[in-house]
Order: sequence, then structure tokens, then C-alpha cells
Amino acid sequence: MVNGELVPKEQAALGVTDLAIQRGYGLFDYFVVKKGRPVFFEDYLDRVEQSAKWLQLDLPVTREELRQQILQLIRTNGELEAAIKLILTGGYAEDGYSPSKSNLVIIEMPPPMHPASKFERGVKLMLYDYHRTFPSAKSINYIVGIYLLPQQRAQGAEDVLFHSGGHIYETTRANFFIVTNDDVIVTAGEGILNGVTRKQTLDIARHHFKVEERSPTVEELKTAKEAFITSSTRPIMPVVQVDDVVIGNGQPGAVTRRLMVLMAEEVERYLEG
Repeated sequence: MVNGELVPKEQAALGVTDLAIQRGYGLFDYFVVKKGRPVFFEDYLDRVEQSAKWLQLDLPVTREELRQQILQLIRTNGELEAAIKLILTGGYAEDGYSPSKSNLVIIEMPPPMHPASKFERGVKLMLYDYHRTFPSAKSINYIVGIYLLPQQRAQGAEDVLFHSGGHIYETTRANFFIVTNDDVIVTAGEGILNGVTRKQTLDIARHHFKVEERSPTVEELKTAKEAFITSSTRPIMPVVQVDDVVIGNGQPGAVTRRLMVLMAEEVERYLEG
């Protein structure tokens, strides 16, 4: 779907003067479709509007029109299990710099597949000293994460974990949590992208555990009992190592496993509602 027009993926195109191409200026969002329904749909629409406000981009359609375009694309493709990527660009700029009317692109694609072993055994993260510009906006600018891919893969890491000034914020594509020895769940509350899965996880966790929204420190990794990440594509994935630091006993912990079950149940309730 390009500016409201359904087109085959191979024919979808934008002009070369768009700021997304010229300057990497724009936003995106991404969510999964299960049983033909976008999961936590309204939360993602909220975030698109918030990101647009942060980046001073005007949505060319109303919220309801955006919702209907997404649903039309899902119906047209007829896939019950899929993923949706929405891109809002800076628009065409003859001077190569000034934003104009945004272009809106909506793409449906196969859902991401992660090996079950990553959820059963946990994954490793790689620390990197960096803090994203405008972290509250889901910008298309992923230059640091993509630049670090060779190093990340060489270390066998699932993702890169950003820290600054001794405090941990988020990974390139997920929110990060630790579990302390007394079962307190800690995650950054500011200076991050407020993930939709993060929001759902915190809502669930508060009914069962104590939660603190503050940036955990790099030093706390050494004494953390558990750690995990949350995202649209990896709802709750255990983290068992960060650089050379083994988290807890090096195995996914009881708190993380409990939250994984509760999250799966919450998604099912949403889809049945």
C-alpha cells in the first residue's frame, strides 16, 4: 500500500528526492498479525501518532483511514499469520533537506521466525556505548545497529545492548529488563523507545512482581539473577549472557519463564476479545 494504493511489492516505489532516501528521515512501525488480526493494534497506532509528533511529520490520513488501509492490505493478501511494516517518510524535498508532505508505505510480509532454542536456552547480547537520538520516536535511522552487525555476529550475539554513563537503556530493536535477586523487575523508564510489548509486559508483571522503572546499571548485570528482552517479534526472550558476563546461572530463570507464559495467555485473550 503506497499512499493508499494497493500495488504488488515488486512495483512499489518512491521518488529519489524523498527525505527517507536523501537524509534517512522518517519513522516506521512494525507489528505482527495472528489469526488475521493485528496484535495490540490500537497501541501501535498510538505509537505511530506519537512518533510522527516527535519527528514533526504529518500523517497524510486520519487514524481511522490508517486503520482501514492496514486492514484492507491484510484482507487482500489473505494471510492469517504475517507482519506489517508501516513507513512514514519525510516527503519529497527538492532541496534535499526540507520536509514536505509525507509518503505513507504499508508492507505486509511473512512473520519472523526465531528458533525455539533461543527461548528455551536464552541468548547473548553485546554491550555498546551509545544512546539514540530522539529515543522516544521509532525513527528509520538504524545506522549504528547495522554498522555493528559484523561485530555482533562475530560475537554470536542476538542483539546490541546500548548503555551510556554506566546506565543501560535498550537494544537496537528491543527493550531490556533485569530481574534482581529478590525478584524485582527493573527496566529503563526514560530515554528509550516505549515498546508496545514492553507496555504489555509491565502491565502483566505488576500483578505478580515488584517493578521498578529506572535504568539498570552495567554493574548490576554482574549480580542480576535474570535478564530478558521484549519486542514485537520476540515477545519475551531470555538473556543469559552480556559480553563476558553470565547472567545468574546461565539459564533462563523462573521469573522470565513465568512472564513468557503470561504473555502468551494475554495475546490469546486479545485475539479472542
